[in-house]
Amino acid sequence: MITLEDFRGYLNVDEVNAAMESTCRDAIASPELMHLFMQRFAYYSASYSHSVPILCGNIGRSQHFRDPHAAIPSYANRAMDIAAKVFSASVEEFRDPRTGVSHRTLAYALLDHLAKYAGLSPEAVEQVVQTGDWLPEMTQFVQKCYQAKPDNLVQIVRAMGFHAAAETIGGNECSIVNAVLFSGQRQSSFGQFIRQHKVRFEEGVVSPWYWIVIHGTDATEGLELGHAEDAIQALNLVAQYSTASEAQIISWAGHGFRYLANIQTRFFRRAQQELREHAKLPVAV
Repeated sequence: MITLEDFRGYLNVDEVNAAMESTCRDAIASPELMHLFMQRFAYYSASYSHSVPILCGNIGRSQHFRDPHAAIPSYANRAMDIAAKVFSASVEEFRDPRTGVSHRTLAYALLDHLAKYAGLSPEAVEQVVQTGDWLPEMTQFVQKCYQAKPDNLVQIVRAMGFHAAAETIGGNECSIVNAVLFSGQRQSSFGQFIRQHKVRFEEGVVSPWYWIVIHGTDATEGLELGHAEDAIQALNLVAQYSTASEAQIISWAGHGFRYLANIQTRFFRRAQQELREHAKLPVAV
């Protein structure tokens, strides 16, 4: 049986977490830097949410996944069962059950309030958005890692590994963001600002910080834990319904884990470089 432990050698969680925490600590230097960091973080995160369904579609089209015990070979395809385990990560992305809106809309609601907290005009916010010319390279890498041709089993499993790694790291990511940006400033003006403001949607009223906490805090597991478990289950279904061995699947998926560690670390280090440039602080080479 394939477990998360099989991928520990491909994903240095401590190193990735350290890069995230260091960047978050630079972000709390000023309200403007917090808004800048969170704008970059929201933009980068969006590349995952719209890439997962594309991978699911390609898995669903594949002919590689067949139940060897099916009585009728023509009815043995089980690709959609595997795709469903991957797609579970997308359900709330399209419609949050508490508010009835997408997670991207929740992210924008947070950015709106961070801009208000920083005293930024709409024109100033647009300038922040337009200066993120380094972001497309990051998001294109993410999109490429989710790409897989339906007839290429290696590509599919590698992309599934990337997805499993993203869900594994996702909970840590938001826990660190929450711990540094909110919990560490709970008694400051920022903590008070967040507690005093609400975001109203047709189906519910939530904190502007809701988008972060639903993905995980130091006290809660968040959505990603279940998504990560489903992603690992999907890999086990690949072992059950394909001709690949568990060792092959772990190796192929492991490359996806390694790619995730690479882009995640690159994103946070590049974001930290931008924050330090804005703050006129030394930038590590």
